[in-house]
Amino acid sequence: MIWSLILAWAFAVAVFDIRQRRIPNVLLVALAVPAVLALAVNRQGLLGAGIQDSLLGLLLGAAPLLAGYLMRQVGAGDVKLSGLQGLVLGVDGAGKALLVSGIVLGLMSALALLEKTTEKPRARLPAGVALVVGFVSVVLAVQLL
Repeated sequence: MIWSLILAWAFAVAVFDIRQRRIPNVLLVALAVPAVLALAVNRQGLLGAGIQDSLLGLLLGAAPLLAGYLMRQVGAGDVKLSGLQGLVLGVDGAGKALLVSGIVLGLMSALALLEKTTEKPRARLPAGVALVVGFVSVVLAVQLL
């Protein structure tokens, strides 16, 4: 049941990022609070990861995007989103989600380069969408397989 709510949350994040090219903190807090409470109360994350696994997942999720943020390639919301996803998925799930997200973002970049229009190109791709695709793919794989 909880995973279906997490998927609805992920969809909202993706829609917001597509429309506004930003991820509002209120959406991130909406998952962060129950994720941290679950760890504190149950000693287990929302999807079953332990405390140490969740914290390592947070670090693994945030680290690559933090480097991108420092190079001004992704926004702060993307870094927070990836870290939060790592917290929820744990270190193993975070690694898988980042791999899928990287592939999706690469495909998005390739399509953007191939797009031939006369209008001004967009300054940034919605990286949050790629992150959400990776996250959702791991959540579904864990829950359905």
